[in-house]
Amino acid sequence: MKSLDDYLSIVGEKVIGNIYQKGHRLINKHFVHINSTGHGGGVAEILNSLVLLMNDIGIDTGWRVLLGPTDFFL
Repeated sequence: MKSLDDYLSIVGEKVIGNIYQKGHRLINKHFVHINSTGHGGGVAEILNSLVLLMNDIGIDTGWRVLLGPTDFFL
């Protein structure tokens, strides 16, 4: 499972430190990302990592997929 610290060698300590610092203000909040697909789209690909990384720094984060017939999404 990916951790924000895995990106330390790419972006450096200052960037990682800033993310932790800004994320600290959100620790007692709950975020839910809602998307129409769980895989295969650009948003799903981003959320696949983002949800894990947000939880890794202590932000309670979830992801829900909307279900419905095809014409619901048109």
